Amino acid sequence: MIVHLDADAYFASVEQAADPKLRGRPIAVGGEKRGIIASASYEARKLGIYTPMPTARARKLCPKLIVLPGDFEKYERFSRFMFSYAFDFTPEVEITSIDEGYFDLKGLRKGTPEAVAQTIRKAIAQRLKITVSEGIGSNKLVSQVASKLQKPASLIQVPRGHERDFLAPLPNHWLPNVGPKLSGTLKSAGLALIREVAQTPVEMLALLVGGYGRQLREFAHGIDQRPLVVEKQPAKSYGEQHTFESDVNEEAVLIAQLYKMADNLTAKVREDRCSFRTITLKLRYNDMQDVTRSTSLEEPSDLAEDIFPLFSSLLKKAWDRRVSVRLIGLKLSHIYGSVFRSELPLEADAMKRLKMQKKSHWW
Repeated sequence: MIVHLDADAYFASVEQAADPKLRGRPIAVGGEKRGIIASASYEARKLGIYTPMPTARARKLCPKLIVLPGDFEKYERFSRFMFSYAFDFTPEVEITSIDEGYFDLKGLRKGTPEAVAQTIRKAIAQRLKITVSEGIGSNKLVSQVASKLQKPASLIQVPRGHERDFLAPLPNHWLPNVGPKLSGTLKSAGLALIREVAQTPVEMLALLVGGYGRQLREFAHGIDQRPLVVEKQPAKSYGEQHTFESDVNEEAVLIAQLYKMADNLTAKVREDRCSFRTITLKLRYNDMQDVTRSTSLEEPSDLAEDIFPLFSSLLKKAWDRRVSVRLIGLKLSHIYGSVFRSELPLEADAMKRLKMQKKSHWW
């Protein structure tokens, strides 16, 4: 059985956990400077505050709202502690973002998956002072949906053999890769619910979604063959490296290669609907010595344009031996489940971001 763990109102909850004075009060994490709410506590949500709401509007709804800037090093530290409890029971852990992940309990020697999931939830609540929701199912899709249906602090187990019945009454946007545009397309074709997608022949789905039709129908039936991607490192990352045909001495050549890799990697990040915060540059000299240098953004991003200005300084720090370079690499890490935006959607920078992001989304 696979368990999906999903932290509740993560950024806001961590702030409340770190400062007891904030507990039970309406708080939000976001940008005063660029004016958007990125995470709201459940106390704030009860007052109608949601993400991404303009901060000015949120303050009108709740004059006592406490708005805090994001402290991402703190959130990453809490994330490591949170997933450490899953590693106590199994090495089969896939961390998909800072506040979500899967773990496989098929090899469990003692206890039941539900009992282990409860133990992990209680440990996180007692020691970290945050709540998580968990879903238990036979595959990734079912467990993820189950973890999100009744947040916060929920636990739902879907018995094997009941996957299709569990998904059937839900809206189509619960299926993987069904974003707002594709959801609207399916609704226009009379496929608003997952049961309706499941009943549609593959050939008809192909007319709507192309080659994704067969996979979409399997998902609608509760069939998901995707394995857990268990990494040696505790967090997911995106990386690429390039070996030059001949050793390079020109900075311009190295920068150009970094631009190319950044474009490739951020496209993959957007495809996964994620964002990153840390950028690591790797160089290999002609004598095979490797050196790495890293830096972190103030806020997570999914755009190459946000890291282009960092390449010159990173390269200067890494290339401290003036000898030729054989290999260059780029890694994006500290992955978040969605883009952390702190600008208003109608601002020029936000419109530019949305335009760039739409280019990478096929649905």
